[in-house]
Parts: sequence; structure tokens; C-alpha cells
Amino acid sequence: MRVRSVASSRTGFAGETARALASTLLLLGLIGDRRAR
Repeated sequence: MRVRSVASSRTGFAGETARALASTLLLLGLIGDRRAR
């Protein structure tokens, strides 16, 4: 139970970080396109 919960929390944390990185990269890309234009 404990190990399973830890693994699930780790995967969830990784997913959240990946989601945040993707969102920030998308925002930066949009800003870059606007500035370029």
C-alpha cells in the first residue's frame, strides 16, 4: 500500500510538472510568434 501510494504520487507529480512545462512552453511560443509578427 505504502509503496503503491508513493509510486502513484510520483507519477502524478511527474504528470503535473510535464503539464506545467508544456503550458509554459506553449505560452512562450505564442508570445514569440506575436513578437515576431
